[in-house]
Amino acid sequence: MLPQGNKTVAIAFVCAFLGYQLLIHKVTLSNQLTPIAAALVLIPFVVAAGWAIALELGWRLALLITATMTILGLAWVNKFGLPVIIFGLPHLVTNLFLMWLFARTLKDGREPLITSIARRVHGSLKPELEIYTRHVTYAWSLFFLLQVAVSLGLYIFASLHAWSMYINILNVPLVILMFVCEYTYRILRFRDHQSSILSGLQFFTHKKPEPKSTKAR
Repeated sequence: MLPQGNKTVAIAFVCAFLGYQLLIHKVTLSNQLTPIAAALVLIPFVVAAGWAIALELGWRLALLITATMTILGLAWVNKFGLPVIIFGLPHLVTNLFLMWLFARTLKDGREPLITSIARRVHGSLKPELEIYTRHVTYAWSLFFLLQVAVSLGLYIFASLHAWSMYINILNVPLVILMFVCEYTYRILRFRDHQSSILSGLQFFTHKKPEPKSTKAR
């Protein structure tokens, strides 16, 4: 279980994220696509992107890249106006990043991401579980790719409302549905393998699974 302080932070983060998604949906459909409205929606995304870049390249280079992207974006808006597709950037970039994060671990000589998480949570894995977790990594990579493909398809062929509903309102429920379906299949397929939904949180809280107690003989 998560400590009380971590629970509060997690709940606050989820509420802020859902509020952010609702804000993007409302602004997208408002027909008031002003630079100020775009800034209110995209500033959290720019901050998050800058933070992610800083983790890999350092703060100085992250500030330089983020500032350059922001200036180029403002110049584009000033010259060509504010296209509504700009509000789909958080969904597009997030899913492309997650697809890359999962797919990059499927290269030869690398351990698949889900395998790595499962090994940290459960310790050693049986060969069939190693194969399964590799397939799950493939499945998540494909899921994020399909998220992008469906979004582009809806933007081109469907209404603005349908597109915005998909990328802003249905985005998180679809991720939860994917997770629940995978977990349900896993517990039915590997009945002798003990697993729980919360066990994966040990990976993100940097807690290793407690070794099983053994009685002295």
